[in-house]
Amino acid sequence: MSLQIGREWSHDWPLPAVALALLVTLVALRAVVPPEEHGRVRAGIFFIGAYLASLFLVASFFPVPATGPASPHIQTLRILYRLLFCFAAILTTGLIVFDLVLARRNIPRILRDLSQGIAYLITGFLVLTRAEVDVTKIFTASVLTTAVIGLALQETLGNIAAGLALQMERDFDVGDWIQIDSKLEGRIRDVRWRVTTLVTKNGDLILVPNGLVARGVLTNYSRPTRAHRQWIYLRMHFRHPPAQVREVVLGAVRSVPGIRSDPAPDCLLWEFKDDAVTYAVRYWIDDYQRDDPMDAEVRSLIWYALHRAGMEIPFPSRNIHVTEMTEDRAQRKLDEDYARRVDALSRVDVFRALDAEKIDRLARRLRLALFGPGEVILRQGDQGDSLYVIRSGEVAVRLAVNGAQRDVATLSTGQFFGEMSLMTGESRTATIVARTDVQCYVVAKEAFQEILEAKPELAATISEILSERQVELGASTEMARPPTRQENQQLLSRIAAFFGIKTRD
Repeated sequence: MSLQIGREWSHDWPLPAVALALLVTLVALRAVVPPEEHGRVRAGIFFIGAYLASLFLVASFFPVPATGPASPHIQTLRILYRLLFCFAAILTTGLIVFDLVLARRNIPRILRDLSQGIAYLITGFLVLTRAEVDVTKIFTASVLTTAVIGLALQETLGNIAAGLALQMERDFDVGDWIQIDSKLEGRIRDVRWRVTTLVTKNGDLILVPNGLVARGVLTNYSRPTRAHRQWIYLRMHFRHPPAQVREVVLGAVRSVPGIRSDPAPDCLLWEFKDDAVTYAVRYWIDDYQRDDPMDAEVRSLIWYALHRAGMEIPFPSRNIHVTEMTEDRAQRKLDEDYARRVDALSRVDVFRALDAEKIDRLARRLRLALFGPGEVILRQGDQGDSLYVIRSGEVAVRLAVNGAQRDVATLSTGQFFGEMSLMTGESRTATIVARTDVQCYVVAKEAFQEILEAKPELAATISEILSERQVELGASTEMARPPTRQENQQLLSRIAAFFGIKTRD
């Protein structure tokens, strides 16, 4: 028996030795190739095992005769197990070339399968030709068989041909976001022989026949670059000047994280409607998957910015909003709002020097501003000339320390900030960020200008109050002490210069 096996192995040498080397290589490749290629490794091991088993069986039951040619049956078996060896060698070579040498090139699976299929055909042709098999008969039979199969499976074969064409053109790749015929949209998961698989934003899997992809109008949101422009439309009242609308809207859009500064966002006056002016707000993002959340964030901040600017988003003309507003009801609402304004001003120690008449005048000049959660109200280092009194909500006081932002305090309803900017015009000393929805009364320089011009001597009293407040705020780092006369005088001079009034020394 051993003599017969040795004779068969020597007759087929060096293929048995190469087969053992391929078997060791395939076992080693299983540890380094991606998990999705383990099926190819198992197929290669199966072919090698089948080749060695066939070699053993032929040697055992159909030994090579000592003299004379082998029988036709033995020749046929040898052709079969040599084909098994060749298939195993092609699989091993493909794993080494595509999964090790060209792993970073991201070769399409269809091209890989096609190249290996061609290698199978060429190898089979060479093996059969060397064994003196009449290949023309096989070719004739295969042509007839292919014609029959082609007629029966023409749609499937068309999808396969379309898949090859798509891979050759390289108009898209795995991971790209595409839309087909303005109906199907998703990220490409794989391009197979028959279908292209997409994963939608909802996490659903769509299998699209390659023929449909090839015939359809395809939009690739990931080419030529990942940058994609979003459009949202905004309706505004006719009374608002377009330049002011664009300024407010673009200021809000630029503050949204994730929006590209290059290309910069823009706002176009798009259309005049019967009841409103339509604007198109356009901005660029890098992650198409987040287009809906980005649109929502942009719309939210635009709403807050427009509300603060006193700009109206009108109701459609077909909607009729009726409210019965009697004289008593209107007066009651005005009285309630006025009382809230006076109460807010009474909490600000800077205004302790004002009498009831001046508090009344200032209360009527307050402006209500709304801010959304996470929105920056004031930024450290920016110029300013207004004071904010919190009507409702909560804000964080944030300081830049050694290049990092750190929250140092929290202010809530009834508290205020920005008094030094109102009185002296100095830069903001801290960044104020809304933690919740925040409503603030804003005291502008123009409103306070009239009061100081009418009674300049108030500046001295206010300078003393401000000096005391600055000392109190710094008491955590210094010994508490009353402000000096020189400090009061310096602050008074800054107030007088800022408001352009004359004071007595």
